[in-house]
Amino acid sequence: MKSIGLVDTSIINRLKDGDELAMKELITKYKSTLAQSMMRILKSQEEVEDLLQELFIRIWTRRQDINTDLSFHAFIYRIAGNLVYDRLRKLAHEKRLVADYFTHLTEVYSHIEEGVFNQETKDILNQAIEQLPEQRRRVFILCKIEGRSYEEVSRLLSISVATVNTHITNANMTLRNYFQQRPDLSFLIVLALLSAKLLNT
Repeated sequence: MKSIGLVDTSIINRLKDGDELAMKELITKYKSTLAQSMMRILKSQEEVEDLLQELFIRIWTRRQDINTDLSFHAFIYRIAGNLVYDRLRKLAHEKRLVADYFTHLTEVYSHIEEGVFNQETKDILNQAIEQLPEQRRRVFILCKIEGRSYEEVSRLLSISVATVNTHITNANMTLRNYFQQRPDLSFLIVLALLSAKLLNT
């Protein structure tokens, strides 16, 4: 039987015909994984619940726009990504969230070599890394981009594990400050991370 993304085409056809039971089936299928993905970004159960409600309302009201020749999985996660991005912009404008999501900045860098980001976003990330002192930059790249352990980096650079840890801690602080002072760039990074998190769920 033909499917679109991870959803049986018959469910989508029923949805497009106004079948509320089909809508409930889609909510059951996607709500949990969507909530988990959104929580990684928003860190607020209340925000996630609000966005999930808005998301499924949009799916219902836009059900005639669903193309059964394309992936429904991509369709619903694209809407989710847009909703979360809009909420991040609103929260950041209120100066409530910037520090929180850049606490997890190292998670962004672990995806650089995985093809998640486009070239523009990679350039932004690389410019940020270039702000680090030479030795700190080397430690950060080895640990966070190449994925080497602190012990391995300690041996490679002939420094103690404690020194490696200090370099990473200070690098994270520098990078957070760099992006907090550049909110337009930070939104590009968060949107790229969001897309990676959601679409790979």
